Amino acid sequence: MHGSGKMGSMDPFEMVMVMWHKASFAAYSELMVEKLKKRIEAANGPVMDKVADALMESMGKEWQAMIQQSSAKKELHEKLAKIFSEGSQKQK
Repeated sequence: MHGSGKMGSMDPFEMVMVMWHKASFAAYSELMVEKLKKRIEAANGPVMDKVADALMESMGKEWQAMIQQSSAKKELHEKLAKIFSEGSQKQK
């Protein structure tokens, strides 16, 4: 068992009861989330769809800009490497 001195001193029945209590709280929390999601979807679904669409469009544009910037940096790196390579060959 990991770390806790308390868990090490518990009998198996107590450990199982602790696990069941934790599981029940987790299940209730998950159920609450599911219920809230349904109500939020019913009340705001179309608006949230538009928000999601706008965010996805913006993220797509940002991704494309990052790719273009990366390509520009790579191109500059290659040009500089070529310039330095040519410069060092002329010095020989």
